Amino acid sequence: MGAAIISDIDPMTEQEKSYSIKTEGPTLTFRTSSFKAEKSSVLHSGVYSREFSSILLASGICMLVYILLSPRIGGPAMYAALALTLAAAFTLSHKYIFREKCLEVILDKKSGKAKLVISGAFTKRSEEIALSDIASVEIGSKLFEPVNKDGADFVQKISVQHGSAVPGLGEPEEFITLSLKLKDGSEKIIYAANVKERPAVPVSEIREFLSS
Repeated sequence: MGAAIISDIDPMTEQEKSYSIKTEGPTLTFRTSSFKAEKSSVLHSGVYSREFSSILLASGICMLVYILLSPRIGGPAMYAALALTLAAAFTLSHKYIFREKCLEVILDKKSGKAKLVISGAFTKRSEEIALSDIASVEIGSKLFEPVNKDGADFVQKISVQHGSAVPGLGEPEEFITLSLKLKDGSEKIIYAANVKERPAVPVSEIREFLSS
């Protein structure tokens, strides 16, 4: 199944890729926010996005500022204060609070180690493995079937009636994955992207770096 899917993937430009990869001497750095192969939530990203979350939080902060300042100031000064608060709160919450988790993989031939770092809004965790423990870099696939299709169809029907259909709700989801296969039989998934997005997969770059 995986080979058939991969043959259908179109080449993509650097701007369209959901990852970045850079080689500097003995070091390769791979960075992506697409590293989890998991079924999408009912709160689809098209409905409940980082932008939507950020504007909700910013609006709440604006209401609090209005409550605190309204006894003291009003008119144009109040409008200016609320506008500045909204802009600042949205920008900061989008950048720091609701930012996507990112995975950075650093392959360093000089130290002989691979470092995997996952960073979020307030957390960061890292793991190191020896390059000699990496047996291969492999492409795979994961398929998720809907658990309750009748329920999903009912929710979709209600959503359509209210003019807010949830894209992909109740449909199977398949992911292309890229993994570091270790000699002990385990694997580390470092990239996962929905097949519908026709993703580019950086397997050749990483394989060539490790084999050179």
